[in-house]
Amino acid sequence: MDSSVVFNIVTTAIAVVAVVTSIVFSARQARTAKHANHISVLVDLLREFRSAEFHEQHDYVCTRLRAEHDPQDGVRGLPAEAKAAFCSVVYYYQSFANLAVFGLLDQTLLVTVLRTRIVSVWKAVRPFVERERELRGEDSGGTYLSSFEELARLAADLPPEHVRDQMAEARRRLSRRGLMR
Repeated sequence: MDSSVVFNIVTTAIAVVAVVTSIVFSARQARTAKHANHISVLVDLLREFRSAEFHEQHDYVCTRLRAEHDPQDGVRGLPAEAKAAFCSVVYYYQSFANLAVFGLLDQTLLVTVLRTRIVSVWKAVRPFVERERELRGEDSGGTYLSSFEELARLAADLPPEHVRDQMAEARRRLSRRGLMR
């Protein structure tokens, strides 16, 4: 075989390896950047979650809202303090849901982290939301807080052991890398 043919084959092979390597690293970098975006958004939204006031409002919405107020007048019929708690808590989760809808936040990550809280809030506010939709003249598939409703449905469908399974998988990955024993 002529040396120029061998040289061309070797240089072509090196070029192919370089292109494949570039593609692999580019895909990995894009995936890492996407996760970095998720983390910063999640950290910003979870900042509110650390406030005592938010937890007081959350407890109010989950335990006292339906006991103290009739959903017949919808969200608009709630007194100021109840409406403030409703808006603070429900729109907090609606913000997460909207980010997930537009692909700015991984909904599985979100649902895994906040599963129980999302489900309990939706269960507490659902009658108010459904009545508010009626008062707005929306049909049965109304759009008022529909992103949050969908997020709550996904959270309810997620098996309770999902968090435990995700943690076990993370431990396995770290163990394989030698970062955890």
